[in-house]
Amino acid sequence: MSGSEQDGEQAIRERAYLIWKREGCPNGRALDHWVQACIEKREHQNEVLHDEEKVLAGRLDANMPALLTKDVQGG
Repeated sequence: MSGSEQDGEQAIRERAYLIWKREGCPNGRALDHWVQACIEKREHQNEVLHDEEKVLAGRLDANMPALLTKDVQGG
């Protein structure tokens, strides 16, 4: 596992812990909290990344038609 993957997993672990604390530390809900943390991370990534960044990251959800019709400075 690369350093960035470990960092990502650590961020999910910390978020899941905060969700668990917020819900009053219930037993038996670790998987629910982990999944919720993953969902929140993905939503955050979708909000933060612009189409150009999505392409560079190898993501398939970039709006390619918009990129292809964008005005290019200096070109």
